[in-house]
Amino acid sequence: GAAHREMEIQGGWLAPRDGFPLDSRYGDEALAGMRVLGVRQVAVGVEVTMPTLAQPALEWGEADESLRNYLKRVERAGMEIFLLPRIESPDFFAPPYPFRADIDFATTEGWNTFHTGMEEMILHYAQLCEEEGVALFGLGLELKHSVRGHADRWREIIAKVRQVFRGQITYSANWYDEWEQVEFWGELDFIGVGAYFELQGSDAPEGTATVAQLIGRWEPVVARLRRVSEEYGKQVLFTEVGYTGYFDCAERPWEWAGKQARGVAVDHDAQARAFEALLQMAGQQDFMSGMFVWTFYTDPAGVAPWEYGVQGRPAQAVLRRSFGGG
Repeated sequence: GAAHREMEIQGGWLAPRDGFPLDSRYGDEALAGMRVLGVRQVAVGVEVTMPTLAQPALEWGEADESLRNYLKRVERAGMEIFLLPRIESPDFFAPPYPFRADIDFATTEGWNTFHTGMEEMILHYAQLCEEEGVALFGLGLELKHSVRGHADRWREIIAKVRQVFRGQITYSANWYDEWEQVEFWGELDFIGVGAYFELQGSDAPEGTATVAQLIGRWEPVVARLRRVSEEYGKQVLFTEVGYTGYFDCAERPWEWAGKQARGVAVDHDAQARAFEALLQMAGQQDFMSGMFVWTFYTDPAGVAPWEYGVQGRPAQAVLRRSFGGG
């Protein structure tokens, strides 16, 4: 591969914990710690509530004031902002545990109501992003059935966003069954992928693969990413990518629920190797603009060893080295 190059986007997500809000000194301390590692962009998730997946209504905006305060804190910390509205629903936490990719409507009327609500919400946040000097705005994430079946409706929304927001825009598609089917990448500035790709392989038992072996397992994924990048003439951005503290985090990066109850072993060296392979791979690809690491926390001391996160773990040194931190 080519020599390692510096990525344009060296980003991180910052997640609040109970009692440690983003819009507080805890947020400031976490941002300062991220900056020391070389993180230059901060991803901010805006919660949009769908009371039930059967009803296309959306609720949003009640936290806008604290959101604006936090965005100003990020700016004061000397970092750029990626703002991404995230649909959350109480339905996600009850059997059969659906997620955003399961949002689907049987009728045209249902889809029309949903997309009208999405457009209104997206334009509200696009306007807020313009007012607050946000660098990158994400239209949404993991809305598989919507983006697959209604590409023209999304093109309309994108055109309206361009009228109110002068920064760059993307969309965050799921790694598994969505990003290769999005038809409107050409209208956006980046091909956005939530990149929890499974690095399975028969070259080493689970959790024991070397960095070189993991980079080898990335190769088929890289070929697919390059093909889509070339098709649309756009760079790929990993809008979200991270590894848990489990030993099999490279093989199943998206999987975290219920594993601690099953006694799955924690191995922070396996996590560090997964990050090392990710960062080396990305640094060698001229079609990749960078990534947002999932995730940093306002209360790192309260994070369980199996959770996502790098603060205070070997992976933190890996990031610092790659991102050129102090």
